[in-house]
Amino acid sequence: MRFSRFLTAAAVAALVAAPAAANPLSRILAKSGLTPQDTNLMRRAEQALLAEGGSGQRARWSNPNSGAQGEVRVAGKEGDCLLLQHQAYLKDSQDAKQVRRKFCPSGGDWLLSQ
Repeated sequence: MRFSRFLTAAAVAALVAAPAAANPLSRILAKSGLTPQDTNLMRRAEQALLAEGGSGQRARWSNPNSGAQGEVRVAGKEGDCLLLQHQAYLKDSQDAKQVRRKFCPSGGDWLLSQ
């Protein structure tokens, strides 16, 4: 019973921490030159990997409207958590914008972790 309460408290803490972790990411992406549509495509690619439990190893995305493209790949594991590495390229750019995010399983879902 005590362990169950600890897990519940940890899950609530993770849910509260996720928006705080996501906020700096949105600022980083906003300054990167990527459009909101680009970031939505990045998140869909991320979700595709998480849906497979990371077994797909990488997912590509492309936005014909902005000319941006990229991929997200499984960069590693920490326990049951997956580390996802994003590389995104703006139209006509050779410099990759890079973001790493950590997701941990929780009750059938994947939660963004710090």
